Amino acid sequence: MNPEIKRLYDEANQLHVRAKLVLDEFKGRDLPGDKASEVDTLLDQVEAKTAEAKRQERAAGLDETFNKPNTQLPMNGAQEGKGALSLETKTALRQAGFKNAEIEERFFDEKQAKQAIATVMYWKNGMDGVERKDLATSPASAGGYLVTDTQRSELLTKQQPVSAMRRISRVLPPIPGGSTITPTEENSMTDAEWTTEIKTGSKDEVKPFGGRVLTPKPLAKRILISNTELRAGRLIDIENWILSRLGIRFGVPEEYAFINGLSANGPMGLLKSNGIPRYTTAASNTLAADDIINWAYSLPAAYMGTARILTNRSFLRKVRLLKDNNNQYLWQPGLSAGHPSTILDWSYELSDQYPTGLDTNDAYKDNELIATIGDFQYYWIVDSLNLSIKRLDELYAETDQTGFIGRKEADGMPVSNEAFYHLKVKA
Repeated sequence: MNPEIKRLYDEANQLHVRAKLVLDEFKGRDLPGDKASEVDTLLDQVEAKTAEAKRQERAAGLDETFNKPNTQLPMNGAQEGKGALSLETKTALRQAGFKNAEIEERFFDEKQAKQAIATVMYWKNGMDGVERKDLATSPASAGGYLVTDTQRSELLTKQQPVSAMRRISRVLPPIPGGSTITPTEENSMTDAEWTTEIKTGSKDEVKPFGGRVLTPKPLAKRILISNTELRAGRLIDIENWILSRLGIRFGVPEEYAFINGLSANGPMGLLKSNGIPRYTTAASNTLAADDIINWAYSLPAAYMGTARILTNRSFLRKVRLLKDNNNQYLWQPGLSAGHPSTILDWSYELSDQYPTGLDTNDAYKDNELIATIGDFQYYWIVDSLNLSIKRLDELYAETDQTGFIGRKEADGMPVSNEAFYHLKVKA
């Protein structure tokens, strides 16, 4: 194990022991205010250190994948017989800001490389010195130029830190603009029947789920950069700068919509799907250990093995102090590699866009949904291939800035209600 990752897990373990000592000292009694604050701080540090350790594990795994020799990677262009890059193209890639290692790993044919060069140089300098034929155009109604496949993948990757739904849901391959995907599970089909040799059993009719199809909906975001930065060359990696900022700015509203829903023109939010079953707490304004246990085990057994919990940090803060009838904490920290923190037997994801359900007194409000358990592979997300970026040279001339408008399209919806279970506060 990497020494830095081991150090983080060791420190998290020590902090967890300290928190448990305080809790055990006041077993069966209410924690004084200062002690409750101390425990919360210690457990927050446990979460932070284990999350950082797992982030570094994930990064190390990606490094291993991307640092494989080219012979072990998909040779997109080479498979089409397009050959290696010319020396001239490699030089142009370096001038556009691409590093040698990135050039060797990322580019496999002349057309792909020239589009990347043209796109980045367009972002840096506008159309000066750019061959328009090397830029992929988006539909005239949207304007701008399409990003390369690699840039699209990079932007979607940069959305994941701010989108728990993209981390755990089924993200389908991008589809052409204007296309749709039709989920075909309106309700669970009935079971097969034991029958005679010539009979065919009962009939189930396949219809689109909820009468709805997945159709990527448009989002747009404008970002500005000082022309001084562009001219001075301080922002050499313009590609990473633009994709990073757009990734976050697209990721936050998408996450909100995937969870809470929008209008008919947006994704179907997980909390707005009427058919998903709900478990209601035994008492109003509060949350008990039995509520968590009964809710989690209400999920059908078919989905339990692959289930995860989606909630917010406030829910986790309250659950961390709850014990079952065997005096065991419902929350268990993941203090070693490959073992995530869990609530009961399930790992969880936290989203800032999942409602807390709390009032100003830190008590739960009536009828609020405060957590969801389920197999999130039954929530589908799809993006359009039409991800474009348009440079605005004149609009911000008075402030000596250049604008960039990013446009993308996405949609999402649950495709099986029985794969999820909400936790609701009693009225």
